[in-house]
Amino acid sequence: MRAEAVERLKEKLIARLRELGPAGATKAKLGVKGPKGNAAQALQELLSDRSAANIGSAARPCYVLSEHFNPLERACERIERNMGSQKPVRSDTLDLWVKRELEKGCQGEVRNKIDEAIDWLVKEKRLLRLRRGRSFYWASAERLKTLLVSEKPLTGDAGDESARPSLAPAAGPVDHRLVQAAYQRLRSRLGYRNVEISELQRELGIPMDALKLHLLEESRDGRAVLSLGDWSVSSDAIRAGAIELFGQPHLLVRFDTE
Repeated sequence: MRAEAVERLKEKLIARLRELGPAGATKAKLGVKGPKGNAAQALQELLSDRSAANIGSAARPCYVLSEHFNPLERACERIERNMGSQKPVRSDTLDLWVKRELEKGCQGEVRNKIDEAIDWLVKEKRLLRLRRGRSFYWASAERLKTLLVSEKPLTGDAGDESARPSLAPAAGPVDHRLVQAAYQRLRSRLGYRNVEISELQRELGIPMDALKLHLLEESRDGRAVLSLGDWSVSSDAIRAGAIELFGQPHLLVRFDTE
């Protein structure tokens, strides 16, 4: 009789989970009131034969049918939801996020997939990875595209914003080898690793907007490091090379080629 009761409860649990779909349910919603009894045994058997799975954590379980057990997809959705939940402080800024902000609200198997989800979103060009020193930050690629299309400057809190250049769409792709060669020439000639972005643009002879987008991509992939420089003593020509990140204009770039 007990075996029959457990089998009937398994059917009811499956029906309930199918009704709830991807949202899943807690033990309370499934009517499992304790760690023992027929209902608890029925749920455990569903988990053991992989008819159902816990998409949450051990402390805060959330049960779904196996067809809805997709922690990587859920991690990606949570990251993009977190980034979209906060409106930009200003309409012309690019918000940057650290990992703990991206994974907010994730738990259990979904949290375990955060690193993989970030890598996948970067690969799909839905996230930009930016490097500052030894730290990495992430930004919305869609947000950056919106700023570029609107031709608004990526501004911060430092300096005279009226003198900041806009970052318009680039005319075409930039040859990485040409940029590296120009950077090495400047580094040899000037004697230091951090070179002015404006000087690199003059050395290359390409549109400034194209170079800026290329440097953002290089920074995202960890090959370039953008540095502040001294805005207060820089000429308008040097300021024209500024890339706005972290609320400040970055005038210098260094390639980690060694």
